Amino acid sequence: MSPALAAFLRPSPFALKFATKGVLAMALALYAAFFFDLDRPYWALISAAFLQTRPMSGMVVEKGICQVTGTFVGTCVAVVIMGCFAQVPELALGSVTLWIGLCIYGASLTHNNLSYGCVMAAVACMIIVVLTSSAPDDFFSVALARLSELSLGALCAVVVSALVWPIRVRDHLGQLADTAVNATFRYMALAFSMPLEADRAGSQDTAGQSQAHSQDQQRERMAMLEQMMTGLDALNNLEIDAHSARYEGPQGKGRIRGVHLLTRRSMRLYATLKALHQLRHPEFFVPSQGDDGEAMAPTGELNQTQTQTQRQEAERFSQPTQDLMQRLGAAFQSMADNQGTAQARKTLKELRGECLRLSRGQRSITALEARLLFSLREVLGHALVILQAREVINHPGRHQLRQPSMSWHRDHGRAAIDALRAMAIFSATAIFWLATAWDNGAVAMLLGTLFSGIFVSRGDPAPIIPMVLKGLLLAVPSVLLFGNVMLSHAQHFVPFVIIFSIPLFLGLMGSVVPALAGIALPFVVFNILLVMPDNGMTFDVAYTLNRSLAAGIGLIVTIIGFRLIPVPGAGWDKRQLIRATASDIRELAERSTERLDSWFGGRMGDRLLRLARHEQTRSREQEARRSGENASGQPDDAQQQVLGMPLLTLGLTGMDIGRGIGFVRRELGNDVPRPVQHALRELIHALADDYQRCARGESPTRMRAAGDRLCEVIEQHRTMSRHKQALLAGWLTRVQLTLQSDALRQQRS
Repeated sequence: MSPALAAFLRPSPFALKFATKGVLAMALALYAAFFFDLDRPYWALISAAFLQTRPMSGMVVEKGICQVTGTFVGTCVAVVIMGCFAQVPELALGSVTLWIGLCIYGASLTHNNLSYGCVMAAVACMIIVVLTSSAPDDFFSVALARLSELSLGALCAVVVSALVWPIRVRDHLGQLADTAVNATFRYMALAFSMPLEADRAGSQDTAGQSQAHSQDQQRERMAMLEQMMTGLDALNNLEIDAHSARYEGPQGKGRIRGVHLLTRRSMRLYATLKALHQLRHPEFFVPSQGDDGEAMAPTGELNQTQTQTQRQEAERFSQPTQDLMQRLGAAFQSMADNQGTAQARKTLKELRGECLRLSRGQRSITALEARLLFSLREVLGHALVILQAREVINHPGRHQLRQPSMSWHRDHGRAAIDALRAMAIFSATAIFWLATAWDNGAVAMLLGTLFSGIFVSRGDPAPIIPMVLKGLLLAVPSVLLFGNVMLSHAQHFVPFVIIFSIPLFLGLMGSVVPALAGIALPFVVFNILLVMPDNGMTFDVAYTLNRSLAAGIGLIVTIIGFRLIPVPGAGWDKRQLIRATASDIRELAERSTERLDSWFGGRMGDRLLRLARHEQTRSREQEARRSGENASGQPDDAQQQVLGMPLLTLGLTGMDIGRGIGFVRRELGNDVPRPVQHALRELIHALADDYQRCARGESPTRMRAAGDRLCEVIEQHRTMSRHKQALLAGWLTRVQLTLQSDALRQQRS
């Protein structure tokens, strides 16, 4: 049975509860609007419907506050506009256009429900100005009515969400935290358990064994990628949803701090682990064969780079170190299989102590292996903090935690494009409305403004808007049947609500299925907009078709707007994120060492989540194009590209470089001789430049010389111990190898 049929013929208990809560909230809002004799009760219905899309109590409260606040701000702006241009509709609409652009610009820069509040500020101002442009005397009554209706709908949604089958944000955050931690530990188990390439190659004598090895390697890659994406997706949802926990009691702020700590440390762990895994398995990140199975022939400046990477692949770490990493793999797999937190914490502390003993007990250890063991201790330390963060999320009262929030990456260029598109869509529909003097033209303006604002948070909304149009096409016959024929026979409120709720219930029930959500939710909204229940409603088929045509025009203009002014793609975001990361790396040379890690980690957290989302979108697109495996069982070109993770790997490399710089600056201290200070600044700028070069697929050229110079100056002035100097040399070698393999991967992708 298809998912569409199963959603209605065999609905899940959650779908039935969700639809029932939504219908109850809208019925309560409609009854209250009728009771208070509001002008347009359907606005209370729409308000309650939008708030029920995420039915968790804290989220409904937060979204309701943002909706009411945005409506109030939009109403105040409408007062100013109409006070200045009530007699000149053209200037009033021009002012509304500028206000819409400003609101959409803010919605693109903000996150969570703040973005929705910005959209509501634009919609409220537009509705009030358009409805009162022909009758300025009714302005204040219309503004008060809109604010009352939307606030009433929000209040009804909050009451129903809190009293009927309440779903708490805290339970949702706990489940996401468990998913993120377990996926991270499984990723670590796979990374540490994977045998070295040369060890596997030495045990293969036949062509059949070689082919089996290649298939095993591909399965290992896919398993690691799946676990990383699962963990990053859970972290992304945690950061988006955590702020709503503040509305579920005094412990909500503690949960928010726990989420920030979990996200920061998980990102640091992924960055460190990626560098460690790349040292042991350079072939995992830069396969020695092309997608067609033939050996790649490096050319130009990358020839020397690949030769050095292959030499590093053959290098052996000592046997005790390799045995330790195998033990780490088994330990993390046991933790992912729901081992108790106390036992997991004890195991991590024992392994961390063993790493320390091993690094101090080996006399002939190389600088690279010394850095490897130091990074292993870092990984185990991050894992301990991650376990603590999960405990804080689930039981915030047991822990006292101070953790700053993450800094969000703000792409002002993309925000300006979103604002320009919204202004163009509204201007086109406003010109059409003024030219035709069509009463229902305001519907086209409303929908163009609403959807151009709601979709700014989507990576690529162009495929979603046609689904909204399908929702409208399905809503038209539903409205004709239920809204015109059956409702005309309802003489009292109870039969009226029962008849009107049937299509709403079906739409909400279908919206639980992800494949149907883009059609089912618009179906609900258009049923309300086209029926427009109020105390003086008429059952006119021609009027219903007239509004349907206006809604279709608004959606078509929105589609054209997104086609003509498209959302910047992954290439744009990649350039902006890489440029911003390189800029932050350079700034590490000037900032104080006290809050260096928290500042850089907070800014990189959101960037890594964005790169992970782009990687997921890229993977889904390539999997959709994939036709399957070839006859030999090898993945085709698309699957090979999915395994590359070039965007996410760049972000992890940037995080690792920033943390390494923080380590060097802390070890050097504040009282640094001027030559050492100058050499460190040169190294930081060289790392930033080479990071941008590797993002373009070019080999690093500056950091080796700058790193050697820093090591020489440190040795001359004796500002570091011998052990710390060895760690610094190992870190520089590791970063050099990482940038080289990243450059190769970027060239291939």
